[in-house]
Amino acid sequence: MHSKNSIWIGGKHSVTAAVLKKKRKILQIVALQKNKFFDELKIKYKIENNNFFNKIFIQTHIAHQGVAAQVSLLPNIPLEKIEKDSTVIMLDGITDPGNIGSIVRTSVAFGIKSMIVRDKEFNEKSQALIKTCSGTIEDIDICKVSNLNQAIKQLKKNGFWVVGLDGEAQDNIDDHKWDKKNLIIFGSEGDGMGQLIKNNCDYRVKIQINKKVESLNVSTAAAIALHSLSRSLT
Repeated sequence: MHSKNSIWIGGKHSVTAAVLKKKRKILQIVALQKNKFFDELKIKYKIENNNFFNKIFIQTHIAHQGVAAQVSLLPNIPLEKIEKDSTVIMLDGITDPGNIGSIVRTSVAFGIKSMIVRDKEFNEKSQALIKTCSGTIEDIDICKVSNLNQAIKQLKKNGFWVVGLDGEAQDNIDDHKWDKKNLIIFGSEGDGMGQLIKNNCDYRVKIQINKKVESLNVSTAAAIALHSLSRSLT
């Protein structure tokens, strides 16, 4: 039922997006009952019972909505390809699938096409991550690298300005003048960006918040940052 190079995903949005975007190979689709969407598109699927769904989602217990698909993993996009984009985001030390999924959704909402992650921190087989993305993971290119700093240096050579979100920064994000090509870096909630990555930033900016609150959830901070960028470029 499970394969090294495949994963079971669940939920109407996740399965529908995987089928329509065609970035993955669809190995099989299952449903708890007849499915009008699949029938209209003449997509083959099997009817399975709750026991089947419980087995494939035994660890995550995600809300599968009676629809699931076994799919291949998403392709890893080389850094050279995303250099053509105007804005790229990078995640440094963020491992929580809920946070990553929320950041992916927010990024797609604001037109971001590419995301760079450290390969050992990004669990591409996480059913919870894919479910949180609600289908949007099919709309963003994911570039997995072993060394984030090397990726930063390469993007700098290709005209990107590197902006790190840092709660200890002096400059407010609302005052930042965005360039045409930006790499925006989000660090983990606990530790933020690594020191070497901080040093490699062209700018470090903070979101001004009430001192009663120590910090924002990283996915919330990402939404504010990308909204600030979107507003300044329109």
